[in-house]
Amino acid sequence: MMYLIGVVTLVALTILSLVSLVRLFSEKPVKATIFATILVAMLVVIFGIGGVALGDFFGGARMDRVANMAGTVTVSVAVCIGLWVVLNLFVSQANRKWSLFSGLVGAVLGAIFFGLLRGNRSVGPLVAQVEPFFLEGDPIDFFASRGIGPELYIDAAVGTGFLGHLEWPLFGAVLFGLGSVAIKSLPNLVARLGLAAGIGVISGYLVAINTKLSVRPTLNWTNVIVATVIVAAIGAGIGWRSGRPERGGLLGAGVGFAIGAWLLSTFDAIDAPIIATIVPLVLVMAGFAWHSTPSPRELSRFDSRARAVVFLGPALGFLLIALIVPAIRTGVLSFKDRNSAEFIGVENYTSLFTATDSVDVSNWTNIFTSQLFFVAVGLVLIGAIVGLISGIRRNGETSYDSGPTTTGAFLIAAFLFAMAAMSVLRGTFFNNLWWVITVVTAATVLGLAVAVLADRATWGQNLAKSLIFMPMAISFVGASIVWRLQYQARDIRKNQTGVLNATWVGLGKLSNSGWPRIVMIVLFAAFTLWSLYKIYTRLRNDQPFTGASILAVVSGWFLYRFIGPRLGGFRIRDGVVEPEVIQFLTERPWNNLFLMIILIWMQTGFAMVIFSAAIKAVPSEFIEAARVDGATESQTFFSVTLPSILPTVGVVVTTMIVQVTKVYDIVAVAGLGGRFGNNVLANQMFNESFQIGDTGLGAAIAIVMFLVVLPVMVYNIYTMQKEAI
Repeated sequence: MMYLIGVVTLVALTILSLVSLVRLFSEKPVKATIFATILVAMLVVIFGIGGVALGDFFGGARMDRVANMAGTVTVSVAVCIGLWVVLNLFVSQANRKWSLFSGLVGAVLGAIFFGLLRGNRSVGPLVAQVEPFFLEGDPIDFFASRGIGPELYIDAAVGTGFLGHLEWPLFGAVLFGLGSVAIKSLPNLVARLGLAAGIGVISGYLVAINTKLSVRPTLNWTNVIVATVIVAAIGAGIGWRSGRPERGGLLGAGVGFAIGAWLLSTFDAIDAPIIATIVPLVLVMAGFAWHSTPSPRELSRFDSRARAVVFLGPALGFLLIALIVPAIRTGVLSFKDRNSAEFIGVENYTSLFTATDSVDVSNWTNIFTSQLFFVAVGLVLIGAIVGLISGIRRNGETSYDSGPTTTGAFLIAAFLFAMAAMSVLRGTFFNNLWWVITVVTAATVLGLAVAVLADRATWGQNLAKSLIFMPMAISFVGASIVWRLQYQARDIRKNQTGVLNATWVGLGKLSNSGWPRIVMIVLFAAFTLWSLYKIYTRLRNDQPFTGASILAVVSGWFLYRFIGPRLGGFRIRDGVVEPEVIQFLTERPWNNLFLMIILIWMQTGFAMVIFSAAIKAVPSEFIEAARVDGATESQTFFSVTLPSILPTVGVVVTTMIVQVTKVYDIVAVAGLGGRFGNNVLANQMFNESFQIGDTGLGAAIAIVMFLVVLPVMVYNIYTMQKEAI
């Protein structure tokens, strides 16, 4: 109850905060900002301190997790709202006082720049430590860990104290902030450039003398000059589009000089790299100081663009930090050795594609001896015969008519052939391909079938959709645990608790019983004869008979099993019938298929919801016109409804391909870590990177997964944009 009150309070405070933020654009932005700040502070107190107090009061690991969650929510909401407020305040200062806005931007950029230098350990402490007796009163060492003798000196020398990490960012914020205000306040260009050069010289000199020996570059002037000219030309071109080529050229020259001096040089110098630090900073500051206050028109255009940055900047920043930068780093790691961290080219990719754990086609000839292959060939022959018979009956001469029955037989045959191939071709790549073919096909077909049936239902439509969609609300780990319990196999001397093995053993007992077995034989014989009669009558009336054909095959198979070899989990030992279970999760290669069922169960609801919305959007005039022309329900669906929703089908298929390609949780939890021939790329990547420690090979697997899904994602985005147009 207390936590529910806290959640309600969080929602209320968030709404009030957003309302107050809207007032930032009104006539009282200062009051609105203060109000928003107070609300954020209250939110932090209630959810931060309140959550911790709640955990301490009730105790236990569960309440600790509740407190941690409350703290995470608090920090996230406070950071988002606070960042939004700060950025809006920054932008609002541009129209009021450009020099103040420039100072704020300069302070932030200075703090970030020098903070990165200090955070990367490229520079030592700003205030150098000369004698150990100075340490006791040094503010840089405040909150630092304490040592004895030499350890105390080393601790201060590397500046590990709390203030030792803040000295450079604070210095940068003060120097660049005050310097930017002063620069933008001066009307004379020469004075602005002189002050900017002075700031660049001071900051560059301090960086140079504090740069650590391991990162001091020996300048290669050819590289420096070439990089400076190229980047300066690019900057001048960009600045020319905005009417300021001088500023763009200076900024580009500064960036180019830094690239040539620090990225294209060797790090073996002894002396401080004064030129390498002063020149880039002087050029950048000169470019910043080239223009003073913009015109009202430029300020208006800047304000409109800055608002877009305020809304998109944080999101793009998070994407850059959490997605783009790790992706680049992963790409670099994929070309490095696991031990020496040296570049080894494409060796990781070569070993990935040549290892039998990844690709194994040694038994490919067994595809053509598989029972699934023979069933697929039989379906192809049946489909061809049905097409010929339909063509002769419809046209009165020898011809071929590809109706729904023929098309369905060919599609099912292709699916079974793929199953036969994937059960023989082994390795993580083929396992992933098997997942994509099976899950995407089955979930799409089932979702489409359920959507069509639900659309035609007169009652219970919403309840059926809710039940089918419900697995989407379960996490992958939760679903894996649920199905692992259903697949569980116990000792044959005990009762089976897994639903599937209990059913399988029960069928084994039934098929070896007396009169119950006879009843099942009679029942399936009746179903088989009835379905054959339906096929005959539909064929005579020139109607599709796909459903009757499927029923005939299924019922005939059950009839054969109950009459002949029996059905279910049993074995005969010394003339005694004993139960026998199936190890669904360990028997290769079909344990892969049983794991796929979990994802099919979860993704069918997703496909159903999307297809249901698309079917309802099909114009009713098209359906009515098809019915007036005498089309059956199946003909109307395949000729009118399905072509109308094909773009939606494409989106659903591509979305599920991306989802299935990176499947991990199900194999890790229900698949017992992929140890029984059911490993996939994502699980192999985890094992190689974090269990074996081969980060290079793990990164190569990640890049391969990215390259596999990239075309699908591009096509998906293109299709959605085309639909929006």
